[in-house]
Amino acid sequence: MNNRERFSSRVDSYLKYRPSYPKEAINYLYDVVGLHVNSNIADIGSGTGIISKLLLERGSYVAAVEPNQAMREAAEQMLESNPQFQSIAGSAESTGLPDQSVYFIVCAQAFHWFDRSAAQIEFRRILRPGGRVILIWNSRLTDGTPFREEYHQLLHTYGTDYEKVNHKNISQTMLLSFSRKVQCMKCDSE
Repeated sequence: MNNRERFSSRVDSYLKYRPSYPKEAINYLYDVVGLHVNSNIADIGSGTGIISKLLLERGSYVAAVEPNQAMREAAEQMLESNPQFQSIAGSAESTGLPDQSVYFIVCAQAFHWFDRSAAQIEFRRILRPGGRVILIWNSRLTDGTPFREEYHQLLHTYGTDYEKVNHKNISQTMLLSFSRKVQCMKCDSE
């Protein structure tokens, strides 16, 4: 199934069951990483708007970029009344955002779906000088209790592409390489 369409039938489940992000993680982004009130942030692969909502609550401007229409519409329904929210039909590889328009790119639970080479080029294009890319995942515990272990085994047994799309397949080396290339490309273009 096309990655951009595979979530269309899952919107209700995402709205009901997809976990949010810990307050401590959001505090870290604002207290340590440097996000602030009025930050221009691109939420790439924004889905139903879980992280966008948390960033908007802190007073930031959020351009939520999502390729899946059903997911994007769910976010719009929840967040459209906020004047600091913008919804964009786009992807990590083609956001539709203007050149150097954001200080921060946030990717929450989405990075493992991206074409990393194309996303590097696009991120370099939309980031302002000194901008940052922030990758976030909620990681599910897979061992320590019989339930966790059996559920993990169930996903391995019956998930059609679980191993391929599991975000835990992204190594620290891959992340560092991606980060360096975005930063180096940005430096070369200035």
